[in-house]
Formats: sequence, C-alpha cells, structure tokens
Amino acid sequence: MSVENSGDVHGPFLGDEAFLGRFARNFVAQDAGKGGTNIFSARDTIYTVNSRLRTKRISDVTIKEAASSFFIKPSSYDDLQGLLWRHGLIILEAPRGKGKHLLGVRLLSDCQERLRQDGRHLNGLHYIKMGWQEINAWHLPKEPGSCYLLDLSGSTDEPPTLEFGEDLARDADNARYDGVYLVVLATSDVWSECKAATHTLTRSFSPPPAREIVRRHLQSKFQVANYEEWLSVGDIQELISRIESPSEAAELAEEIAKNGHRENLTEAAAEVLDKFGSWRKHLSKWFKEHEDVPARAAMLAAAVLDPSLPAEIIDARKKLLEILKDREAEVAPLAGPGRTGYLELLQAQQVKNRFSISHQRKGLDEAVIRFVWNEWPQAHPYLQEWLLALATDVPQPRVRRIADVTVKAALQAGSTAYMGLVRKIVTDYPQSWSLALEILDLTVVDPGVGAQVRQRLLGWVTNKDPDFAALAVEACGRRLGQERPSLALHRICRALSRDPDDKGFLAAEKALVSLGNDEISRRAVLDTVRTWLNSQPKTGLPAFIALTTRSSSFVLSALASETDDESIAFFKNGWTVAAASTMSRQVLAAALGAFIDTCEEGRVEPGIIAEIVGPLLAESVNKSLAMMVLRRANSERKDADGPLRSHLMQELIWGQLNKAREAAPSGRESGV
Repeated sequence: MSVENSGDVHGPFLGDEAFLGRFARNFVAQDAGKGGTNIFSARDTIYTVNSRLRTKRISDVTIKEAASSFFIKPSSYDDLQGLLWRHGLIILEAPRGKGKHLLGVRLLSDCQERLRQDGRHLNGLHYIKMGWQEINAWHLPKEPGSCYLLDLSGSTDEPPTLEFGEDLARDADNARYDGVYLVVLATSDVWSECKAATHTLTRSFSPPPAREIVRRHLQSKFQVANYEEWLSVGDIQELISRIESPSEAAELAEEIAKNGHRENLTEAAAEVLDKFGSWRKHLSKWFKEHEDVPARAAMLAAAVLDPSLPAEIIDARKKLLEILKDREAEVAPLAGPGRTGYLELLQAQQVKNRFSISHQRKGLDEAVIRFVWNEWPQAHPYLQEWLLALATDVPQPRVRRIADVTVKAALQAGSTAYMGLVRKIVTDYPQSWSLALEILDLTVVDPGVGAQVRQRLLGWVTNKDPDFAALAVEACGRRLGQERPSLALHRICRALSRDPDDKGFLAAEKALVSLGNDEISRRAVLDTVRTWLNSQPKTGLPAFIALTTRSSSFVLSALASETDDESIAFFKNGWTVAAASTMSRQVLAAALGAFIDTCEEGRVEPGIIAEIVGPLLAESVNKSLAMMVLRRANSERKDADGPLRSHLMQELIWGQLNKAREAAPSGRESGV
C-alpha cells in the first residue's frame, strides 16, 4: 500500500543477567511411539527422529474428492500412474493452479490401492511440510507403506539443487520396495536445477477444459438438473472461456449450484457473473448512485468490519471522515440515516444484532476494499492511517479481521502494500503492534509471497533499529515457527548475536522459549540449539540457558519421560559449554539452580541429573560453583535443599571421599 501519493483530501471520495528471566512452568503432553521412533503431536503432525521432518496426513475429504466421479483425469493419466508405480517417484511440473495437487493425491491413492491388493502394509497418504534451509533429500521420510506429497509449487527460500534431484532419483527405487511412493509438485522455475537429474521422471500435463470441469461438477457433484441450460447462457459461456484454473472452474460450478433452484435463470446468472467479476458491476453502480463521501465511508467501514454492530460501523465511518477532513460531513451523534437507513443504504442483511453486506453476497466485503483501493489510489495513505486507528486498543478478533482484509486486498491487487503498513507500524504506530504481527502471520508462509516476507524478516533481525529486530523474531515465534521451524530458528539465531540488553535479543529469547514450549516445533529447537552449541557457542549458549531456565516443558519432555542418550548428551554438553564460557559464576549457578528446580518439580530421576551436572560440580576448580548451586543461601524456596539437591550433594561428597581414599597410603588406610 503505497503512501507516496497523498492527493487532494477531498479527491478520493469526493549483561550476563540478560540470560536469566522468569522461569516458565508450562507443560505440554506428547506421546512417543515404541522405541522413540516417532513423536505424534495432538495436531496430527509426525516427527521422525531420523529425518526430523514433519508430515501431516492428507484428509479423507481430499482423498475422497480425488477419487470421485467428478474428478477428471488428464489424458496422460495411465502414463503418469505407470511411471510412479515403476520408480516410486514422479515430478509433476506445471504452473500453479493447474490442478497438480488433486492429481498428485489421486496418483498416490491409486498406489495405496495397488499395495492393498498385493496384501502390503499400508500407512496412508501424507503431506511433507518443510522449508528448504532445513532439508536434504536424505531427510525425506520413508515410513514403509507410506505415500508422500511434496509441494514445491509455492515460494521457496532456496530452490532445490542438482544434488537434491540426483539423490531423490537414486533413493526412489529402493524406497518403493518398502511401499514408499513420492509425488513432487513443482513449477519449471523451481525445478530448473533438478531437471537434468530427473528428466525421465518429470512430466507436464494439460488440465481438462474448464467447461468440462464445470459440467462434470454440476452433473455429478451437485446434481443440478438444468445444468445444460446454465451452460447455454451466453455470458456464462464467455466467462468459462476465460477461466484457466481448474479450481476456479470448480468454484463457478459451486456458485451455479447455489442458484440452480431459482426460477428466473437470467437474474440468477447475472448474480453469478457479478460475483465472479468481483462484484465490480454491483459496486460501480452503487458508488455511482452514492457520490457523497459519508455514504461511501459507511460502505467501506461496513466492509472492513463485516459483520459488525451498527454503532461500530458508524464509529469507524466517523474516524475515516475525520482522517479525510471532510468539512461537509456530519459526524454528530444524531447525524446520518439511522439504523434502518443504514440497512437500506448498505443493502445489508441483519444477522442477529449485526449488519453484514456479505451474508448473502459472499465476497462483497473484500470486493469493496479492493474496489476502493484500485479506484482511488490517492486515498492510500489515508486508508492506511484509518486501518491503523481501527486496530488500536481493540479485541484481537477485530485486529485479525483488519489484517485479513488488508492482506487479501493487497494480494489480489498484486501489491506488497501490507509490508509498507508493517514498516509504518514499527516506525510510527507501535500501539498497532499486534496488527503488524497478524499481517506477518498471514503472509509469511503464503505460497506466493512467503519467501519475500521471510527474506524481509531475515534482514530485520540484524537491523540497527531494535524495534524491527524485535518484531521480526516475535513473528518467528508464531506461525513461521510452527510451520517452518528451521527457517524461524535461523532468524532467531541471527538475533541472538545482538547485544544481550538489546530489545531484539530479548525478543529472540522469548520466541525461542515459545517454540521450545510448543510440542510441534520442540524437536527442531533441540536439534538446532545442539548445532549452535557446537558450531557457534556464542549464539548457542544464550539459547541453551533460555530454554533450560524458562521452558520447563522443553526440559521435562526430554528428561522426565522416555529420555535417551541424545537428550542427556545435549544437556551435558550445554552445561559444559556454559562452564567454559566467560559467564560469571553467580549467573551460571543461578541458571543451574533453575534447571535443577525444574527437574525436581518434574520428578526427573536423580541418576539422570547426576549424569548431566555431576561431572561439572565435581570438578575441583568449581567447588564454589557446586556450593552455590546446591546450597543457595539467597534462595526464597522453602525446599531449596530438596531431595534432588541432597542426592547430588551426597554423590559429590562420596565422589570426593573416594578420590581421597584412593590417594591415601595403604598403611594409613589400614590404620583407620
């Protein structure tokens, strides 16, 4: 949303201690499969320990749709299916929106059916969720009897390399013997480097004609009796001839089906056409009939807040008029047409006690915003200021709604205005911080613009302005961290190189703890911080301290249930790095004490904790550290010397006595 062209105001409408903080005590339950092979989260996401990749089961609804009678196979389907069955891999290369997704599901579904007929083990169909900075071909999951869909049609941070294509092709034949089949969806630009290694496995295809898709959906899916009459309407035929996307053809069929029962076919067809024309004809007529600015402001307010209470619409209208400085507008409490008048003015529906302009005209609210944005570009800065005012000190659902309509309007207009609005919030409107985060959540994993947004966040985490860094890493702790944890952690890592007192550094710690508390991203956090501790300890150490002192769920998920040698080694290595650092003994002792408190409250086995921290405490050079950790005189806890500390103290004493006895002369020992 550009703010460069203001136009005429009437024209548009007429230190160390930074390592420590409060210690989180949030517990998140998770179940581990036998042997610890898989961790299944409540959100149907699987972590495989070997691959550290997340997969999500493809829904039964999608599988049923792909196998339905209204799914039209391309003419080359038999060739595609044969290639996948013989090699365990196929790459479907076509532009976005050409129906690759449903075709891929159908191909995999047919593979599962053939496996079933052969009496083979079945493990279902799964999406692979990933980000390119976190994956190599050997990371791909290969659970026996599983079929996977890897969609690279959207934006990627790093396009796959030739090596990825080579590894993929080499491994596929072996995997299919275990009943593992993979369909990769790609566009030509994304797959360009891999093409040389996978040319025999790469296929393009032509989607069915839009008219055939509409006809099949009307006949088989929606069972519209007079579908031939609809398809004979001249304007409908013209609209179908312009449709290039199979999904858009399916949407048109659904819209026709909603109006298929109406007696007046001409009137119903006109409404369907208007909806697919983004309500442009309807809006052009409405705005022509209502040239006064207050009426137009009311329509825009109703669209942004749809559905909303009448008083909220009127208040939003008043704010917009004040920003536009329309001296002719009446904004007094008794001004305007009144409740009934607004219903008529906006042609709205009353839904309970709220007004909605899109209740019966689906998409009209978004169309209004897009229409105004495109028709009056000189109004952009005023509209931005108004949206920011509407998103200040209001409930989160209102903020989310404003972010949603803002992003949709910009994306449909091919604009990156939402990032300009985010920047404006950071520099001039910090009170609308939550709106900036909502906008980033909506765009950061978007198939079309996500890579651009993620690249912007990567630049902001090292920005000299701490506010930009803080916003970027806070966004990384939200949707990006859940959807693409490795990409989020890469940015958080950059922020942890900032000064410990910096706002961006503190936000990075908080974001890291948030991801550590989340059962979906927790495994990726552990793996990433382990790497940091070994390769860049200056970054890894503050990350480790933050997690072990402020994320009880992170600590206890690794140590309190079915712990393994890897988890024990992780914590042992972390405390070793901490002891060897320049961190003061007081800060290190406080961090160790917090870690022991968490373990004691979570009833971690004393032997595990002794294995982790025992060697560190037993080092003679750290006698003072051991005393500070095990006998904290300044502790406010009544059970400061609880069972776990007593156990560690006992182990420490016996360890030192044994060393002394081993060093003593045999005569003295016998004399004792």
